[in-house]
Amino acid sequence: MKWVWNTYDPNKEDAPRYAPRLTDQTQEQAWKQQQEWLADKVIGEPQATRFFSVAALKLKGLVGVYTKTKGE
Repeated sequence: MKWVWNTYDPNKEDAPRYAPRLTDQTQEQAWKQQQEWLADKVIGEPQATRFFSVAALKLKGLVGVYTKTKGE
């Protein structure tokens, strides 16, 4: 699997309010767009960054978003 990015866990009840949005989008539109984008992705462990460990990211409610690679 290939890591794409970390995002707030979309399975949490308050996730819609954390969906990244464009200036001209409502939060509801942003949530719908994020769900469509996530449809063919896999949710897993977040990836550590320069500033945060995996444990710290988990405490913040973040997960990793992955795409399947060929053969998976």
